[in-house]
Formats: sequence, C-alpha cells, structure tokens
Amino acid sequence: MKTKFFIISILCGLISIPVIAQHIYPVTSGEMIFSQTNSKFTQAFTTQYPNARLVSNNVRYTVFFHIGQYFHMDFNDRFGMYSGLGIRNVGMITDESLPQTVSTTGGTVPYSDYKIIRRQYMLGVPLAIKIGSFKNHFHIFGGGEYEMAFHLKEKYWSDTFDRSGSKTKNKEWFSSQTPTFLPSVFAGVQFPGGVNIKFKYYLTDFLNNDYKVSNNSQDGSTFSVSDLTRYESSQLFYFSLCWQFNTSDLWNWNRE
Repeated sequence: MKTKFFIISILCGLISIPVIAQHIYPVTSGEMIFSQTNSKFTQAFTTQYPNARLVSNNVRYTVFFHIGQYFHMDFNDRFGMYSGLGIRNVGMITDESLPQTVSTTGGTVPYSDYKIIRRQYMLGVPLAIKIGSFKNHFHIFGGGEYEMAFHLKEKYWSDTFDRSGSKTKNKEWFSSQTPTFLPSVFAGVQFPGGVNIKFKYYLTDFLNNDYKVSNNSQDGSTFSVSDLTRYESSQLFYFSLCWQFNTSDLWNWNRE
C-alpha cells in the first residue's frame, strides 16, 4: 500500500506541474556514490547456525555508471522543482561468516568467511522541490524517487574478507534477489560551480529477504550464499557527490 501511494504521489506531482514556470531548462548530472546497508541476520538463522556472523556492513564507492537527464522548472529566483530520468549503480558490501554445508538438524558444520558484493543498475524517476537563490547557484532540495532495478550482479570471495582467493560471479536481468521497484526519499544542497551533496534513504529493504535457494533446505548440501532468507533486514542508504551542467550550454557550445 505504501509503495502504491508513493507511485501515485509522484505521478500526481508530475501531472500537476504548473505551466507558469518562468524558466525551464535541461540539466545533465553524474554522481560519486558512497552507499552502505544496515543489514542483519534473522534470529532463526543464527539459532540454526550459532557461529554465523554478519561481521560488517562496508561502505561501497562507485562512480560508474551514473548519469541523469533532468528538467528544472524555476517559478521565480527562490522556488522551483525538477524531474527527469536517472540511471545509477547502487549496491552493498558485507563481510559474513557462513556455514559451508546445510544442517537442518542443527548439527555441527564447518564455517567459512565471505566478502559479498551485490549491486543493481536502476532506472529512476525523481520529483523534487528546491528553495534558495538560483541566480547565485545555491539552494537546498528534497523529494522522492521511484527506481526500477533491471540488472543484478552478485560476486563473492570465499575463505576471506578481502578481494582475494576464489571468486564467484553471477549476473541476471530483472533478478528476483531484489525488489523490482524501490522507493526512496532524498535531500541535498546545491553549491555554486555545479556540485551538490545528496543523501538518499530507501524505504524498503534492498534485498528480497524471501529469496530462497532450494538446496539450502537439503541436509548436507553445499550452503548457497545467494539464499537471502538469512537476512532480517537490508536497509540501504547513501551519500553522493554530484556534478551537473546545463545541457543547453553544451548544445550552444556545439553550434559555435
């Protein structure tokens, strides 16, 4: 219900944009993203596997591939809004100690350390308001965004918390390991020179905590790292450093 309300709110906002904007212009943007999750295991999983641990939720830094094309509408020099489309690479890194084999009876099993990275490419539609001094290129902004996850990559290193040793990598279009649609809220500050700082918080778990791999129900089989039922939560948030320029300036430069 919350997700449907979020979609309807964004659509209504886009439809109801006033036509009295004094200045409408396109902006192209890129980002450096520093993301992290607040994730943890379920009580049932740690009861079944007492030595299992989620050791750390690490910061993930990415600069590729993030690009957005937005349209800004300034109603005056103090108040405006923007919307558009953006593609970004968002994900999480965890260090985990997990069982090597499945024990449905709670028996003794060997454990191994893993560094696990999961990321999604997402297509997002934001809707934001902005307040400040546009002629001085300084303002605050905030709003919501709805993103569609369309390409997952999961990779992990076995027997280590470093990016060394044996590596396994999986890729999948429109994977069920995460929700297809992820709503979020964000806020930031725009500075002169085309640079802004933004904080974004996702309103749902990044991972689909109901995603189960069948062999994790079979006693004695190799434990699958891709089974996500061990997570109670996987809340994602990030800070980003954005740079942007008025796209019309580039068009005018190309004509000269």
